[in-house]
Amino acid sequence: MKRVGIVGSGVIGLSTALELKLRGFDVTVITRNYEEGASWTSGGMLAPYSEGLEGDMLDFCEESLRMFDDFANKVEKIAGFNIDYRRKGIMRIGRDEEEISRIFRYAEIYKERGVNLEIYKGNDIKREEPLLSEEIKGGVLFKDEGGVDTERLMDALLFSTEKLGIRLILDEIKHIDKDGKYIKGLEGLKKNYEFDVYIITTGAWNEIIPHLPVYPVKGQLLKIKGVHLERIYFSDSVYIIPKENHILIGATSEEAGFDTRPTLGGVDQLSTMACRTVPKLKESQFVNVLVGFRPATPDEKPVFEIGENYIISTGHYRNGILLTPVTSKIIADWVDKEKSSDYFETFSPERFVR
Repeated sequence: MKRVGIVGSGVIGLSTALELKLRGFDVTVITRNYEEGASWTSGGMLAPYSEGLEGDMLDFCEESLRMFDDFANKVEKIAGFNIDYRRKGIMRIGRDEEEISRIFRYAEIYKERGVNLEIYKGNDIKREEPLLSEEIKGGVLFKDEGGVDTERLMDALLFSTEKLGIRLILDEIKHIDKDGKYIKGLEGLKKNYEFDVYIITTGAWNEIIPHLPVYPVKGQLLKIKGVHLERIYFSDSVYIIPKENHILIGATSEEAGFDTRPTLGGVDQLSTMACRTVPKLKESQFVNVLVGFRPATPDEKPVFEIGENYIISTGHYRNGILLTPVTSKIIADWVDKEKSSDYFETFSPERFVR
């Protein structure tokens, strides 16, 4: 039985561990802090169309979106509890003519791809969504988009790893002992580790993979409660995501390193734009501020580096939750069946050299 070592306990690392364990592999996850990653502080939106994705990123995200029902059902079944996964659609809204015209242009392109959507112009948006302010001039409802409560998802994945007997080791990997395209072992603070196959999913924390251009982008989100919303609202300036017991408002995008401090400017920006979008949110109760770090690359696309006995998977930036099902599957297929995905070439780090 192949021994697989996974470094990183974010949503990609844990989901890949789950997939490989279910296929019969001996899996160990090594993490320095299983609650540190961006997965815990993500809005959890599944929004390839609202994001306005194109080309290879759209193809990759669409494939993963199609897989999400089965992925969520599998995690819930193993964990034994609900992760608040819902696909009620996302209303992509616009405030000015530039934003509206861009949204409608993308909507026409997506419509030709067969995407299930509905366009609301002028006063139609207010009739469909009476809670929206007069500032909102139109929108597109992408009916197949949705979201998941990432805190519940991460809890479920951690619970599932324990339930299935996946080893979870708390240690900080300081160095990868690498010879060309072959990893000989991992050097941790506590001890050294050797496996047959290595999977590196360290997100924005790229100290052990400094040759890849991955860096943190700080995001602040607000958590509020006391107001009920049925649907996610997404605009250039803010997104508002209802969960079962609270609402998330996000998110700032700051190149500030690993600065964990919430800022008054971030709170002001998000709360102001949220209340200008849905005035009823002025009545809500402020709960707290969440701070996370998205793993970004220069072109905002993922990176897969493939070696003889390892895969590095990182740089999922704003779409880590959405891309989890497809990423965990193609990595597991490579380990299990020696099957190489076309996405490994598409998102190879060689593109930065080229």
